[in-house]
Amino acid sequence: MFALYRKERSGGGITRYEFRSGISLFGRNAGLIPRLLRQQIPAGQNEPFPWHLDMGRSLELNKEYGKGLTVLIDLKPRNPDNLSLYELSDVWGYSAEGWTPMLFHLRGLMVDVNPSEVSGTRDNFTVRDDEIDEPIYEVLYTSGSIKDGELVGRWASPPRSPTNAVLLWPDALRYFISCIRQRTPGIVP
Repeated sequence: MFALYRKERSGGGITRYEFRSGISLFGRNAGLIPRLLRQQIPAGQNEPFPWHLDMGRSLELNKEYGKGLTVLIDLKPRNPDNLSLYELSDVWGYSAEGWTPMLFHLRGLMVDVNPSEVSGTRDNFTVRDDEIDEPIYEVLYTSGSIKDGELVGRWASPPRSPTNAVLLWPDALRYFISCIRQRTPGIVP
């Protein structure tokens, strides 16, 4: 499950997260990633196209969303005994050959936590800076790419199947390695 949360820092290294609405990250028309990406594609841009979304900044600059929002991923939304909430900080993509592999930079706000141990609920909680597990990276892909400065294709995530793993050709892999090196120096030789 993907959702928008209001994020508010307070003194003492504590951040409050408050649920605002469920969202879709994927889909050319309704997905948040394509909507935010559309605003930064140069006119006439074709593939290959390496791109980056700083999610906090991208949401802030978008009139539809504004300041103070963030995207959370609930990995186990139907599990009443396990809370696994991750904040989506960055999305890097490499649009080429009609598809787009993406690298997510996540911050583990609550990783396999018993909900009874949480100050608050899934929809309204606080986290101390020293409790955040980061960096965490996830690689996935969508169908769709960039042609003539426009999104083309569905920009949908793949259906569950035994073959939905991401295939990374050298150019895309080099790009993602450089992104990880920028965010977390020393992690990748």
